[in-house]
Amino acid sequence: MLPTTHNFMHQLIEQTVQVGDVTVDGTTANGINTRFLATRVGQSGRVLSYTATKDNANAAAASLFMSGLSERVTLLGKTIDRQFTIELGHQTQARIAIFDYSSTAQNEQDRPTDYLDQIDRVLPRLTHGGLLIVQFSQTPSDWEDFRHTLLAADYKQAAYLTETTQAYLIERI
Repeated sequence: MLPTTHNFMHQLIEQTVQVGDVTVDGTTANGINTRFLATRVGQSGRVLSYTATKDNANAAAASLFMSGLSERVTLLGKTIDRQFTIELGHQTQARIAIFDYSSTAQNEQDRPTDYLDQIDRVLPRLTHGGLLIVQFSQTPSDWEDFRHTLLAADYKQAAYLTETTQAYLIERI
């Protein structure tokens, strides 16, 4: 039986993220990815969680509080912008960053027009061996163009496609 894209991504996160790591959820919607990242980074790690709407921020905050994971997450009520380096820390790199525009995250209609700029800010701040995970219910054409601009010497790429969700992985090498 093939795993769902959601389960496959969480398996990758489980194998990659270690206690003490810094991770980024660039598209917190229903908070599933943020909560999962928070369980993986442990008490000494940190999750930067970006939410575009107040409703999403409130729902994620309540979920994190009920799970006892609030102290591991910095919940920012905005999208990633030029302040990202300051929010992450000038000398800090992230192990994993997730941008989830899929129905699983209930975020498929919330992809901003500048999503590629946000991803472009995050990619160089990944650790070597760090992963960027981007999921779509329907892959936009500009995503394919963007992927083809990445240098093979700097990034490895893979995709996991199911009937409902496409997941793209970019590893910084």
